[in-house]
Amino acid sequence: MQEYYIRKEGDEDSRGPFTLEQLTSLVEAGQVDRQTFYYDALAEKWVEVQSNVELVSALFPVKKKLTMRAKETVQTLNITPAKEEKPITVQEMLAAAEGLTDETYARRDLSSELARNAMWGMRVMALMLLASAAGLLIANMDVLSTMDFRAIATSPLILIGLADLLIALLLFLEVTQIYSFIRMRAVLGAGFFAVYFLSSREYLALAAVLAGLGCLYAGTVVSKLWSVIALGVFGLAGMGGFAYFMLM
Repeated sequence: MQEYYIRKEGDEDSRGPFTLEQLTSLVEAGQVDRQTFYYDALAEKWVEVQSNVELVSALFPVKKKLTMRAKETVQTLNITPAKEEKPITVQEMLAAAEGLTDETYARRDLSSELARNAMWGMRVMALMLLASAAGLLIANMDVLSTMDFRAIATSPLILIGLADLLIALLLFLEVTQIYSFIRMRAVLGAGFFAVYFLSSREYLALAAVLAGLGCLYAGTVVSKLWSVIALGVFGLAGMGGFAYFMLM
């Protein structure tokens, strides 16, 4: 689930992290308005809430005002029976409540959709890390099988593989607090494997691992479904290729 850090203009300290539901409560309490700043992790800068259309729709849903119109009376000699109105069905009521009709689509609740996208994003990143761990650990199975802890502790490839395996398990358990560690893993891993593969001139392997690590980093900040799908395709392809080169 995406979390937000907020601050008012002129504040030196930020507040958070807050979930979308908590931000809604702060809006109702008058502590958050459209001019409040939040940290956009994708753009890596503070922006106003009003600059994000989706966030504004979720926090400040448009309420349709009810107006009274005077009844017009027109005398006519041609009296026609009133048109029978079609009754509203249960399915139509449920669709309106879920924001699936034309009248309620702009006011639909985005929190459940964002939570579902975040859950799939965690699963995609977990699969990417499992592919990386498999390639690293299986390629060094001869060292692991000896159970020589000194040799294991001095092998950076084995240590990275074990770390990837642990992070993948935490992601399957939906532990979002490790997102900052995942970003650090992606950045440091890119530097390490750039040196590792450039020294052996394995350029295809380098391209594969960089693609996988780039998608891994982006997976911690995206929230839209199409972004999660794109990360799944390119990230798994990159990490799968990296695992293949390690095993070869």
